[in-house]
Amino acid sequence: MATQLVMGFSQLLLYLLVSMVASLKGCMGSDSVPIQINDDVFGLIVFKADLIDPSSYLSSWNEDDDSPCSWKFIECNPESGRVSQVSLDGLGLSGRLGKGLQKLQHMKTLSLSRNNFSGDISPELGFLSNLERLNLSHNSLSGLIPSFLDSMSSIKFLDLSENSFSGKLPDDLFRNSLSLRYLSLAGNLLRGPVPSSLLSCSSLNTINLSNNHFSGDPDFSRGIWSLKRLRKLDLSHNEFSGSVPQGASAIHNLKELQLQGNRFSGSLPGDIGLCPHLSRLDLSSNRFSGALPESLQRLSSMHFFSLSKNMLAGEFPQWIGSLTNLEYLDLSSNGLTGSIPSSIGDLKSLRYLSLSNNKLFGIIPTSMASCPMLSVIRLRSNSFNGTIPEGLFDLGLEEVDFSHNGLVGSIPSGSSTFFSSLRTLDLSSNNLTGHIPAEKGLSSNLRYLNLSWNNLESRMPRELGYFQNLTVLDLRNSALVGLIPADICESGSLNILQLDGNSLIGPNSRRDWKLFVTIFAELGPK
Repeated sequence: MATQLVMGFSQLLLYLLVSMVASLKGCMGSDSVPIQINDDVFGLIVFKADLIDPSSYLSSWNEDDDSPCSWKFIECNPESGRVSQVSLDGLGLSGRLGKGLQKLQHMKTLSLSRNNFSGDISPELGFLSNLERLNLSHNSLSGLIPSFLDSMSSIKFLDLSENSFSGKLPDDLFRNSLSLRYLSLAGNLLRGPVPSSLLSCSSLNTINLSNNHFSGDPDFSRGIWSLKRLRKLDLSHNEFSGSVPQGASAIHNLKELQLQGNRFSGSLPGDIGLCPHLSRLDLSSNRFSGALPESLQRLSSMHFFSLSKNMLAGEFPQWIGSLTNLEYLDLSSNGLTGSIPSSIGDLKSLRYLSLSNNKLFGIIPTSMASCPMLSVIRLRSNSFNGTIPEGLFDLGLEEVDFSHNGLVGSIPSGSSTFFSSLRTLDLSSNNLTGHIPAEKGLSSNLRYLNLSWNNLESRMPRELGYFQNLTVLDLRNSALVGLIPADICESGSLNILQLDGNSLIGPNSRRDWKLFVTIFAELGPK
C-alpha cells in the first residue's frame, strides 16, 4: 500500500513538473508538444526486458537516463524531444514483441526486420495511432495478421513479409488505411481471397502478396486496375485463378507486373503494352492461351519479359527487336510457331534467351551473334535446322542448349572467350557431323557436355581428358571411332561418363569397348 502511494505521488509530481514546463513554454510563445520523457524511457526499457540481445547492441539503453534520444538505434523529434523512430534491423534480437512500445505515442517508424522475433504481434501495437512505417519483415512471427491494423489510420508503409503468418485476412482489414502506399505480406502462409478493403487504398504504389496461398479472383476490373498510382504489383506464386482482363493501361506508371506461378487463364490483356513505363513483366507458369498482344511491341523500357510455361500459340513475335532494352527473354514451354526474326540481333542488352519447347522452325539467325551480352541461350526441343552460327561461339556464353532440333553441319571451333566462360553445352539429338573441336578440352569451367545422338563420325580428341571441372560427359550414339583418351577418367570431378553406342577402343585392350557407367546423379540441367 505504501509503495502504491509513493508511486502515485511520484507520478503526480512528474505531472506537475511537466505542466509547469508547458506553461513556461506557453509564456515564451512556443507551441511545442510538452516533453514527457519518462513515457519513452519506460516504454523502451519494458520492451527491452522481453528481448534476448546476444551481442549487447542495446547496452546504451539505461533506465536511469532522463531521455532515450542519445541511445543507439533511437531517433527523436528535435522539437518535441519524443521518440520518432526505433530501428533495430539485423541485430540478431529474439524474443516476443511484448508490451512497452505502446508508450511511444509519437513514434512514426518502427523497424525490426531481419531478427529472430517469434510468436504473434502484441495487440498493444494497435495503440500507436501515429505510426507511419512498420517493418517486421524477415522474422519468425506467426499467428493471424492482427485486426488492429484497421486502427492505424496513419500507416503508409507496412512490411510483414518473410514470416509465418497464417489464416485468412479480414475483409475490412484495410478499411482505414487510406494513406497506405507500400504493402508487403510476401513469404507467409496466408490464404483465402484478397480483402476488398485493400482495393480502396487509392494511394498504394506497391503491393506484394507473393509466395502465399491466396486464392480466388483478385478482381482486376473493379479493383486492382483502379489503383491508378500503382507501380509494382506482385501476386506471384499463389493460387489465384480467373482471367486478367484489359484495363492495365489505366495504370500509367506501372513498372512491374508479376503474376507468375498461379492459375490465371484466358487471353493476355490486350492493352498491357500501353503501360509505357513497364520494365518487368512475368506471367509465367499460368494457363494463359491465345496469341501475344501486338501492343507488347511498344514496351521499349522493358528489361525482363517472361511468358514461359503457358499455353500460348500463334507466331513468334516478329517485332521482338523493338524491345531494345530487353535483358531477359523467356517464352519457353508454349506452342509458338514460326521463325526467329533477324531483328533479334538488335537486342544489344540481352543476357538470357530461352525459347525451348515450342514449335519454332527455320534457321538460328546469324544476327544473334550481334547480342554481345548474351550469356544463356536455350533453344531446346524445337524444329530448327541449318547450321550453328559460328559467331555465337565467339561470345562469352555460359550455357548453350540447342538439343532436340534438326541442326546440321559441324560444331563451330569457338574462341578463347567462349571456352573460358562456357559451363554447359548441350547439342544432343541433332544431325551434326564432323569432328569434336579439340579446344573443348581446354575449357576449364565446363561442367556439362552432351553431344550424344548425332552423326559425328570422328575420333575423341585426347584434349577431352584435360577437363578440370567436368561432371557430365555424354557422347552416346554419335558414331565415334578410335581410341578412348587414356586420361578421360582421371578427372576427380567426373560423375557421369556415357560412351555407349559408338565404336570405341579402350586405351589398353585394343578391342571394341562399350562403356556403360552407372548414373549417380540426374543427367544434365533442367
